[in-house]
Amino acid sequence: MASSISFGSLSTSSGSPRLSGTSSKLDTEAVLQATYEAKRLPAVRLGNKTTTNETKIAAYESMQGLLEGLRSAANGLRNPPGFLGARDNAFETKQAFLGSSTTTAPGEIVGVALANTAQAGSFDLRVTQLATAEKLATPGAAAANATLADAWNAGDPFSGTIELGVAGGPTAVIDLDGDLGLYDLRDRINAVRSTTGVGASVLKVADNDFRLVLAAEETGKAITLNDTSGLTGGFSTTTLQTAQPAIFEIDGVSVTRTSNQVDDLMGGVTINLFKAEPGTTVAVSVEPSLGDIKSRIVAFVEAFNALRGFVNEQSAVDASGGPAADAVLFGDRTMRGIMTGLGGIVGGSVAGLDADALGSFRAIGIELDATNQLEIDDAKLDNALLTKLDDVRDIFEFRYRSSSSELAIFARSNALAATTMQLEITDADNDGTPEAVTINGQAAEIAGSTIKGAAGTAFEGLEFIWTGRGSTVIDVEASQGLADRVFNFVKPAVDPLDGSIPRAIDSLRDLNGNYAKQMERIEERATRARDLLVERFSAMEAALSLANAMLAQIRAQIDAMTQDS
Repeated sequence: MASSISFGSLSTSSGSPRLSGTSSKLDTEAVLQATYEAKRLPAVRLGNKTTTNETKIAAYESMQGLLEGLRSAANGLRNPPGFLGARDNAFETKQAFLGSSTTTAPGEIVGVALANTAQAGSFDLRVTQLATAEKLATPGAAAANATLADAWNAGDPFSGTIELGVAGGPTAVIDLDGDLGLYDLRDRINAVRSTTGVGASVLKVADNDFRLVLAAEETGKAITLNDTSGLTGGFSTTTLQTAQPAIFEIDGVSVTRTSNQVDDLMGGVTINLFKAEPGTTVAVSVEPSLGDIKSRIVAFVEAFNALRGFVNEQSAVDASGGPAADAVLFGDRTMRGIMTGLGGIVGGSVAGLDADALGSFRAIGIELDATNQLEIDDAKLDNALLTKLDDVRDIFEFRYRSSSSELAIFARSNALAATTMQLEITDADNDGTPEAVTINGQAAEIAGSTIKGAAGTAFEGLEFIWTGRGSTVIDVEASQGLADRVFNFVKPAVDPLDGSIPRAIDSLRDLNGNYAKQMERIEERATRARDLLVERFSAMEAALSLANAMLAQIRAQIDAMTQDS
């Protein structure tokens, strides 16, 4: 009776043990794999949770980016506080309109650049003379490579120095001798140009006439040149262009400047003079840049709508009424709380305004549509900007009026609940540091010259900077526009140190870190369990193999005995 003996062999694949050629005829590999997968099933579940959390983290990060974009768009519309606030204030942007009294285009005569600090108004400008820079030329040389001795000193050698600069400025001493050429001297002069403010170039007048030209970098200032070179006739020059100042009139008042760019005449206004034409009067009108203001309002609306669109996607449901597959933040309390708060702000009105003032987004043509996104009525908004700009500012900005210029707002929050207040400042020793301050009779916090509304009062979050001296009473009126409220409301959500969204992201990342450690331990246990089964199956297969061998021997002996008989 024929028989075969099979010994299971142990091998490895991708680091895992595998049994093949088994005596038991069992699918031991399937048994091992099934056992291993069953043991690591909790790790699979944790992996799925990790993937879900990573998807949520990405969604939170997207929401945080959209909120930061909304906050940035609101900043320029809210009247940013601080000494540099006007620079970033959209409502303070200005534009200049130019008109000419003749057929000469005003832009050919003058250009006007405006900073946000420029005051609205108008003035007439007439340019009599442009500022010019002085230019000097040396005597000619017969060839480009002629030496200075040949060109200027009848071939006689010389050496010495020149002291060069512009009137009222620093000078530099330059060594020279007769062996130098024009180009050598040009290079020496240009090497100290940053000190002297004088540049040099070589001008080819004709094939046999090369001249060194000195030009002052600043207009209205003469070149100073002291010669100790030992030349027979000295370091002689001729004047190509005389330095002269700019002369112009502002509303009939004559003004003189050394430069054609004038930025110290009126705050925030830079005047660039291009052409002198005394017979032409340029009318300059400085006005708020309504186009820039509207574009910033549109950007604010677009930023809000981008956030609202994201929230709508995260709130979508599928055909069965459950959360849509991509709505990973469906029902998220943080997201819901943020949008509820923002919706209340943009749909609300501004407190503390006059009864007949425009006081809401709706009043200027900005309304929530059926999907809770903001929609702009361009005609209505344009009319409000043209006819009631101050009212529009009140809707967006934090507005502040004080009976003293020595009191300025430094910071404010949405906790502010009062629109009129009276500060009683006690500075008995007249040193500029108050001993006591009350706001509407309630004690305020004092830190040097900073005055803060106390927590729990109607003035919480309000900070003043006082620059005065002595005891005084100051009346203040304030109103908080919607852009300022949006800006302040978003901060606690996105603050990198303690914002609700960064906290939620950190919590999910910590959770995923714990999951990773748990999965590692589960994988280790599943691997050990598999290895233990491999050892047991190997022992079983070895025993079966031995039994098969013994059985084969017995059968062989029986067959031999049978044949002998």
